[in-house]
Amino acid sequence: MAAGVLVGSAPATAQAVPRPVAARSAAAAGSFSLAYVRVAGASRINQDGVTCYSGPVSFGIGLDGPKPGARFSYRWIVDGKVFKKGKRKLPSYGRSDYFGSKKQVTMDLGTAHKVVFQLTSPQRRSKSATWVMC
Repeated sequence: MAAGVLVGSAPATAQAVPRPVAARSAAAAGSFSLAYVRVAGASRINQDGVTCYSGPVSFGIGLDGPKPGARFSYRWIVDGKVFKKGKRKLPSYGRSDYFGSKKQVTMDLGTAHKVVFQLTSPQRRSKSATWVMC
């Protein structure tokens, strides 16, 4: 008996199994990862040892993509409400980017808040940060 052949079985033939279109497009899109969300504005350390902000704040995100120039859609959500949304692409010279919201918010002093950066396509990912006004 030949090695590797089962008695009573036909020889195996390799056949390519076509992947569904959705699987091909997701694989082609690659993967994004979100490194961090930052709150930017005038800040200080309060009596509890917490960084707090006064005046308008904006937000930034550090992210990595599958290839230079990769396109993505996103939205910034502040306290559960969409603050800004848009489409963007990574720079043509690299797979990483840091960009800010440009738009600012001003909140009441003594209040705590949450910002979420949500990648909406080509896949869904989110990262958040909280901040306190003082």
